[in-house]
Amino acid sequence: MTSVTIRPAEPEDAQSILALLGQLARFEGAPEGICLTERAIREEAFGDHPRFQVLLADTDGVPCGLLIFYQAYSSWSAAPTLMVHDLFVLEAHRRSGAGRALLAEAARIAESRGCCRMDVNVLAWNEPARRFYAAAGFRHLETWLPYRLDAGDMGRLAALRV
Repeated sequence: MTSVTIRPAEPEDAQSILALLGQLARFEGAPEGICLTERAIREEAFGDHPRFQVLLADTDGVPCGLLIFYQAYSSWSAAPTLMVHDLFVLEAHRRSGAGRALLAEAARIAESRGCCRMDVNVLAWNEPARRFYAAAGFRHLETWLPYRLDAGDMGRLAALRV
């Protein structure tokens, strides 16, 4: 079995990051869903004030997986949290330990930052991902439901004057 190396992404990895996200979008049935560009990756992940960070899993020096995360804050716990936004491993490299290694590195980062927890959202139909996160110790939060406000609706809400 080829060994997996986990490392922080660098600006030069923007093309690989975008390619892996494209594979993730196809896997999730939304191949046209990615608006992110290489330029945006370089600016948003590696600029003066990064909005997100990327960990890459490499086999033989070639990226085979990624984990995108950002830091948030829990007012209830009065501590930072780490949100795993995307975790994806190419099909040929699944069950190699790459996903587990990416998640473990994210946990080390969360601990080093004093985070009180890590959160992740999983598509309801993605049973393998649900099992993967459960095996890693994540709990399904039965009492919480995600809600989203898209840009158009956000504009309408922002325009309200009460």
